[in-house]
Amino acid sequence: MAVAPSELGTQPVGEAAPVAEGIYQLKVPVPFPLVFVASYLIEGEGGWTVVDPGYDYPEAREVWELGARSLGLDLDSGVEKVVVTHLHPDHIGLARWLGERAGCPVFMGGEEILSARRLWDPTADTDRFFKFMLRHGMDEATARPNVLKRNSQTRLPDDITPLSPGEKLELGDGSYRMIHTPGHTDHHLVFHDERRRVLLGGDHLLLRITPNIGVWPDTAPSPLARYLDSLNSLRDLEADLVLPGHGPLFHDLGGRIEELLLHHEHRLDATLAAYGGREATPYAVSCRVFSPDLTDYQLRFALAETLAHVELLEERGLLERTGEDPVRHRPLSA
Repeated sequence: MAVAPSELGTQPVGEAAPVAEGIYQLKVPVPFPLVFVASYLIEGEGGWTVVDPGYDYPEAREVWELGARSLGLDLDSGVEKVVVTHLHPDHIGLARWLGERAGCPVFMGGEEILSARRLWDPTADTDRFFKFMLRHGMDEATARPNVLKRNSQTRLPDDITPLSPGEKLELGDGSYRMIHTPGHTDHHLVFHDERRRVLLGGDHLLLRITPNIGVWPDTAPSPLARYLDSLNSLRDLEADLVLPGHGPLFHDLGGRIEELLLHHEHRLDATLAAYGGREATPYAVSCRVFSPDLTDYQLRFALAETLAHVELLEERGLLERTGEDPVRHRPLSA
């Protein structure tokens, strides 16, 4: 039986609701199919902690104004710190705005800060991303709009305080252990409150969808293998409630880990089968594995995710690389 969603956090997008002792969820809208990002506000004597403030655009800022007001939170003086699980714009996008407005520090994993500075550098060479997609088999007509639409408008805070996995961090009135959970990004962090038995999961653990685990130009090797390892490392974590970055809250951490592990084994099988016993590029395989009706934006994520599965199949000795420009693989007999 599939892991069931929690009855907590079922409020409409744009509203805040309590989800645990001293913890509130604000559903902040995003201008793409995920619909919302879940921001969490944790109350404390010294002020509120905000985890993953959301994507920076006018509708999201308006929701923050209304949501904070509904909780009696003054955004100009009541926020003690902003904490970000990872570098994606739907999580870190509003960190600069909120940090500057509240006059509070912004925190994120130290290595993730370095990755974010590289990724969201407005002077970065977008041609490198274009060549990356071409090298893996995407045609130029499809790749070019992806480069043009690539979000380079994310404005990071000037100062971000680095966090170290394994240490504890005070969020509101709770003490949370920071756990390195690579895969969705190389240095993604989750935060575990042992007393409340609550896990702030970011995009590492989602319920109705699976986190995108992909290979990008700057991704460290073996993101899928590292993701599967990090899932296994959380099996014995004492958590009765998972607070994810998107979708429903849930309670069965172990059950969801098993579902995600099984999903990726099935996706590995589907990826291998998509070769049909013949040589192919990763992009050609991604078009066979994923829906043919994807947008340009979705196509780049499909390619990145396919690359992660191809890489693991190669590591397991089930594929061999047969070309480099474009990259091609062929299945090996078992």
